[in-house]
Amino acid sequence: MIKKEFRYIELAGKLRTEILSGHLKPGQFLLPEKELCQVYDISRNSLRQALELLTNEGLLVKMVGRGTMVSKELDIGKHAGSVINIICPQHSSYVNKALPILIEMFNAHYPNVEFRQFGTGVGNEDFLQDLSSFGVNADIVIMSDIDMQRLPLDKFLTLEDIEPELEIAQDKLMEIFGHMNGQYAIPLTYSPVFLACNPQLFEESGLELPHKKWSWEQFVETAKTLTRDSNGDGLNDIYGFGLSSSLYRWPVLARKHSYPFRQEPSGMLNTEGLAGFLDFVQSLLYREGVSPVMAVNDWELLAQLFDEGRLGMFLTTTLTTSMNNAAFPVTVIPLPASKDAVKGNLAIANGMMIPHTSGNPTLAKQFAQFAMRADYQMRMASEAKLLSIYSKVNEEVWTERERSALGLTETNSEPAYFMNEMLPDPTLELTLVQEMNLFWAGFETPAQTIRRLTDKLRNA
Repeated sequence: MIKKEFRYIELAGKLRTEILSGHLKPGQFLLPEKELCQVYDISRNSLRQALELLTNEGLLVKMVGRGTMVSKELDIGKHAGSVINIICPQHSSYVNKALPILIEMFNAHYPNVEFRQFGTGVGNEDFLQDLSSFGVNADIVIMSDIDMQRLPLDKFLTLEDIEPELEIAQDKLMEIFGHMNGQYAIPLTYSPVFLACNPQLFEESGLELPHKKWSWEQFVETAKTLTRDSNGDGLNDIYGFGLSSSLYRWPVLARKHSYPFRQEPSGMLNTEGLAGFLDFVQSLLYREGVSPVMAVNDWELLAQLFDEGRLGMFLTTTLTTSMNNAAFPVTVIPLPASKDAVKGNLAIANGMMIPHTSGNPTLAKQFAQFAMRADYQMRMASEAKLLSIYSKVNEEVWTERERSALGLTETNSEPAYFMNEMLPDPTLELTLVQEMNLFWAGFETPAQTIRRLTDKLRNA
């Protein structure tokens, strides 16, 4: 809560940002004092203090009998530059396709704002300090819900005053970026993990796209039919399926196969049904040969192979795979499911945070508010083909068939879970990744992997 005697400083900061960003232009008159007091919920005395402060800075000019005007002789170069430093992941569909739209729309309202992007990982809790040592003070941080769990929240502003314009598509979207001490991030987009396919490869192999209730046996046969040597050199160069060892992919298959991937209240991993699923996975890789073995630990390579038309099916998200592939229409198809399939899918989200290091938190908050505007979310969904945080936007942009395959319709609603709900203890996540390497490389049986993994967790 800002003390009343300092409210004029807060208002001066907002108006200064409006002027230096170009939203309020030279020669433009401010609203009358009475209206300004109502808009900013401030006393007339505090308003006049703020206007006097900006007048002394040369940003405003009082015109007797006419009001207060932005100085016509305003020289932006003499004042602090309006720059937003954005820290973002290097490989992200949101950053590559949606962020430019947001910057374009913001610049239409604030033409004097300059944007600088720094592609870097944000998993290291000291990354803000590391950037500062190079003279970069972060104003905006774009990260995944996974990254946020590892960040020191005391280094970021709370953003409760930035509110959504429409009904949020998933209630958990706000929760996942919140904390008991406040809302530390706003959601930008999200995606359930889904099965994408290349319909051209299906057609070339004489296959129809799968229906809603196909079985795992049908999935395997489809993957085998799609896998082939297309150039006659004796080596398969097109595969039916791209299987990833990523903990943010295979558990989705596991749940549909019947293994309830989750952490028990005791802190241990539930292993009931895990052996059967891992045997199925090992068969896909090493017995049936329907997935490129050398790419199992490299999801970026798998994404590249799918984009190039070398994979018939690929478990992915809209944050990894471009839905606007120029070579073929990326199509969402249902995941196969057994009669004992576990309900619920894994979801991943991108959010936006504002560090305390921001040189212009007022402008940064305005940028964040723009990201939640319905008109921006509509353009993002339409042009970047990303899921909006708003249900209404998704219903207008995504077809019913696509939303049904993603589990986003009333008739085919699939609960979405984030990784910290399945595995509340992040150390378990790290242990799983490390201890399953031998299995993915084909050097351990499922029983050996589970036994060693269980021993490791018990002794932790």
